[in-house]
Amino acid sequence: MHKRLLGAVGALTLVVALGLTSAAAGATTVSPRHDSWHHRTATTELSVVHGIPNLPVDIYVVKNLFHVRKLSNVNFGTAADLNKALPGFVTPGIYFVDVVPAGSSPFHPLLDRAFFLAPGQSKSVVAYVTADAAGHAGHPKLGVFTNDVSATNGKARVTTRHLAVAPTVGVYANGAVGIPPAFSNGQTFSGVVPASTYGVTITAPNSPATVLADLGPVALAANTNTLAFAIGTYPATFQVVSLQIATAA
Repeated sequence: MHKRLLGAVGALTLVVALGLTSAAAGATTVSPRHDSWHHRTATTELSVVHGIPNLPVDIYVVKNLFHVRKLSNVNFGTAADLNKALPGFVTPGIYFVDVVPAGSSPFHPLLDRAFFLAPGQSKSVVAYVTADAAGHAGHPKLGVFTNDVSATNGKARVTTRHLAVAPTVGVYANGAVGIPPAFSNGQTFSGVVPASTYGVTITAPNSPATVLADLGPVALAANTNTLAFAIGTYPATFQVVSLQIATAA
């Protein structure tokens, strides 16, 4: 019941919003992005990640009922910082996000979510496919994740999210440091490490020598949180995309 009610409210909101702001909304085409960060001054931040293979989509972002933006033809592997893709749009408020197959009606979303974005808060909205610990696919989902932007005091935070159709895996830095050594679809791990460049590998769980994917050198800058999203289906379309956001001074 709650889900149906939320869906109805979201659809009604979108109808009203599109009717009142269609001329101002415009359309933005987003290209895949993998590295983005800026100095943090209590900025309210929002990002989107498209992690469902072989499905170009349009993404409608509705803020506070009446402000609408459309991201057109968003392809698998896109990780977009909406503060940059939609300058001036991201502010605190209530958001509805609808995902539809590219060119389809926004009134029949494939996925939709509503959430509140507080002042100074950072969140990521990710379209992905659920899976069990063995890597068997479940159903598409639109997840909303809160990013930790608390101070790192000159160090670097790294946040890894397993959102791929893949079994339980490990993520290792320099072949030795588990970040984490084992986690499954839908799980998030966050830790603080010295700022540096690390060789990062995706491995079998708790087995750093069994490398499934080599991400090469990854720079973790001081006073940032590097958000890494494992998406797609292993091994055919599996990949890791990332965004880098500033933490509090």
